[in-house]
Amino acid sequence: MHDEFWEATVQFEISNNGGKPKKVKEYYLVVANSATFAEAQVSKLLKDESDFIVISTKKSKITVVETDAY
Repeated sequence: MHDEFWEATVQFEISNNGGKPKKVKEYYLVVANSATFAEAQVSKLLKDESDFIVISTKKSKITVVETDAY
């Protein structure tokens, strides 16, 4: 297998202004060769965060990310 881009959906639980818990989602793009490795990459990236769960991973349709644009 070769490395591809994977999209991971992460759910966080935060407190709003009234102190009531609220669930929010964030989306991450990682390079991996499987869904399991993509989830591990995101968990490593968020290791200092609390109250999160990776709720899904899927292969991305993105094939190239240009980082030398500027």
